Amino acid sequence: MITKTKLIALFIVVGTLFSSCTKDSDVEYPTLKTVGFSETFDGGTTLPAGWITYAQTGTTVWSAGIYGGDGYAQLNGYSTSSSVSQLNSWLISPAIDMDQHDGEQLSFQTCHSKYVNTTTNIVELYIATNFTGSNFATANWTKIPYTMTQPDPLTKAYVYVNSGAIDLSKYTGSIRFAFKYIGVPAISGTYQIDNVKIVY
Repeated sequence: MITKTKLIALFIVVGTLFSSCTKDSDVEYPTLKTVGFSETFDGGTTLPAGWITYAQTGTTVWSAGIYGGDGYAQLNGYSTSSSVSQLNSWLISPAIDMDQHDGEQLSFQTCHSKYVNTTTNIVELYIATNFTGSNFATANWTKIPYTMTQPDPLTKAYVYVNSGAIDLSKYTGSIRFAFKYIGVPAISGTYQIDNVKIVY
């Protein structure tokens, strides 16, 4: 004979089993993104066409690097002969037309060498809507936050960190994004950037 208590317990168990199941129609599958711009820097020992290097202070500029068949953009800020107290060197993207699509998102990866051991050695991200390719000083550069490789030579040297999805959907017209290396000569190491993408 099933008591009232046992019957209630049976209903609870059965109800839990059915409520924990998810129907196929209830599953939200991620929307596939279309790649609108991509740069892996795998083209050799020179930076791809359209990318601009600019030494704001000092003379060190970004270059192309390759290791194990994988290319990347890099800058080594170590210098004992530099006449400046801080290096500020920019890698500026080709022009991106933001009127072609909606909902654009930028992402990329950064890593650093084991010699990056100071918080003064970082890479910042900027976006400009009025850079023509030659008016660096008068262009309006806006700093954009992202998840970057933090200086920690013991645990993060040569480990690529994903930037996360950076929302570009508010921009219209032509834009350029730029990576700004900041470092102090003689104590700053190498930063690398790879797998730059804009999806929509």
